[in-house]
Amino acid sequence: MVCYGLGAAGFLTLIALTLINRSPRGIGIGVVITCVVTAIWALLAAAEPWSPPGVTHAVESIRSGAWLILMASILAVTGKKDSPGAGWFGLPAAAIVIALVSFGNDCRFLFSATGPTTFFASQVMDRVLVAVCGILVVENLYRNTSPGRRWNVKPLCIAVGAMFAYDLYVFCEAVILKGVSPSLLAGRGIVLALITPLLILSMARNPGWDIDIHVSRRVVFHGATLSGAGIFLLIAAGVASLIGRLPGEWAGISEIGFLCGSIILLLVVLSTESFRSRLRRLIAENFFSTRYDYRAEWLRTVATLSSSEAGEPLGARAIRAVADVVDSPGGALWLEDSSGDYRIVQILAATIDSDAVETGSGIFVGGFRGGDWVQTFSDAAAPRPAWAAGCWLAVPLIRVDRLIGFVVLAPPRAPAALNWESFDLLLAIGQQVAAYLEEERAIRTLLESEALIEYSRKFSFVIHDIKNVSGQLGLMVANMTRFGERAEFRADMVRGMEGCVEKLRNLTDRLRPDRLPVDGAKNMDPATVVLEVVRELDSSAHPVRARIDTNDSCVYMVPSDLHAILTHLVTNALEASEGGDEVLVGLKCEREKVTVDVIDKGKGMSPEFVRNSLFIPMRSTKELGHGIGAYQARHLARAAGGDLEVISAVGRGTIMRVVLPRIDRIQNPLPELAAT
Repeated sequence: MVCYGLGAAGFLTLIALTLINRSPRGIGIGVVITCVVTAIWALLAAAEPWSPPGVTHAVESIRSGAWLILMASILAVTGKKDSPGAGWFGLPAAAIVIALVSFGNDCRFLFSATGPTTFFASQVMDRVLVAVCGILVVENLYRNTSPGRRWNVKPLCIAVGAMFAYDLYVFCEAVILKGVSPSLLAGRGIVLALITPLLILSMARNPGWDIDIHVSRRVVFHGATLSGAGIFLLIAAGVASLIGRLPGEWAGISEIGFLCGSIILLLVVLSTESFRSRLRRLIAENFFSTRYDYRAEWLRTVATLSSSEAGEPLGARAIRAVADVVDSPGGALWLEDSSGDYRIVQILAATIDSDAVETGSGIFVGGFRGGDWVQTFSDAAAPRPAWAAGCWLAVPLIRVDRLIGFVVLAPPRAPAALNWESFDLLLAIGQQVAAYLEEERAIRTLLESEALIEYSRKFSFVIHDIKNVSGQLGLMVANMTRFGERAEFRADMVRGMEGCVEKLRNLTDRLRPDRLPVDGAKNMDPATVVLEVVRELDSSAHPVRARIDTNDSCVYMVPSDLHAILTHLVTNALEASEGGDEVLVGLKCEREKVTVDVIDKGKGMSPEFVRNSLFIPMRSTKELGHGIGAYQARHLARAAGGDLEVISAVGRGTIMRVVLPRIDRIQNPLPELAAT
């Protein structure tokens, strides 16, 4: 009764602290609910013999199942991030099934239990199964987390793992001895009280419960750790056996409490980064001829810089790559700006004024001695800027004999005395980090340049289309004095002006960077676009006629692209024609090709002009031309898998032929055309 009361008090305290300090969300809500169920079970167990044993056993199943489902859910979320396709999504469902089976089995004996230690064989086996599954889930969660985040999950794994391990011990002994030991059963309350601080620490370390996983150590380190842990456990077991021989009914419970507390203390110590750092340094300095395994350090650095699984920016990974060499928890990355000064661009687990600035000609930057020196802030003779309070080291980042920045590190987790080997490794890794940072900067500049080039091309296309609209309006104005009194001309002019206004609105909207395409490539009949362009540009002053010689033409392209091509070609044909001359737009099929001819009777073009000037951007023979129209038309035609051909001679007019691949209406387009 007292033991379970202690466990209930611990969990009630945990729930109160969690709800008072913040509103849990996500996984945190699941933790609070699971803790509430655990507290209810502990209260029912403490209230015996007044509470029905069968009800207590059923609530116990709910408690164990809730912890199993919670840990499986955390593992599923983590595994989905770090190991997609590994099948983690089914874990919560499997945990729910196991929990329901265990609870359903306890419901069968809801009114059959005669005492708190009365467990039927199937109930004992259910508890063994749940405990084994719980330990497996905890172990997988601990082994499958992302770089730098294991610190967040250790207390939770130790606490829940200890609870499941003790349950496994209690009920495995019950299987062997054909009965549950009352002392061992009461010890579960003490285990609850012992794991409460670890769960409080878990809630504090995971305000958003965004848990990931990471770990990697040498065989020697693991061997030393396991050896030390084994010696400690042997001593603890000996002391526990002495306690168990003391007289009194509390001797057995005290023995169990001491042994469990020793195990939990050992796990906490082994998971402490400062202890691990001291142990690593002790092993490196006393068992190896060099302090560092350079191959392992280099592979670790490359893996840290190139891995973005945790979603960290390159700046944070650069700090971590340098900090891990000397077991520092974090620091700040400074990079050179356009003025030659150095500013903070990334802070990781450190407290530094983010607005601090170091001039390129200042004393501190000069202290790097051209990139050959690591500055130590603990050195009284070294320059110490105002922002450097609480800082430890400053490592230069050199790229081709140029200081592009530096990394300032926070003090290590355990006191460390660095030597020439440490400084040389820091300088070498600093150069590797600088190479990655410069490469990222170059890639970013290239992407920005490509974006500007794409925008410039889009802008030049739009400018040319605006010029075409201006040309249409100019034709209307030029012919107004000659044909303004005719009703059909006025009707054509109104229709044409409406079309021009709509085109200008669409053209200005096309320059928006976030604008989605109005339409996409699809199977289409070009005859529809031909008739639409003819209707828009036809007028009594400059007639435009369509001649469609096929009713079985189908192409795969963006309809607006074909419209833009034909609008440009017909507009140029009208400008090259004398007043009253007809422009003909012909559509026909030739085997596997569909051709659209725009034919005028203008002055024509020489072969040299077509070959050397017509499709050259920004080169035009027109006084107000931009030299982009023909280039744009051919670019759009080729994007659809076709081409733009020119048939012309001086004094004989011109045929501009758009050639497009013909496809079957009922078939999908060719893959290479769809990709274009």
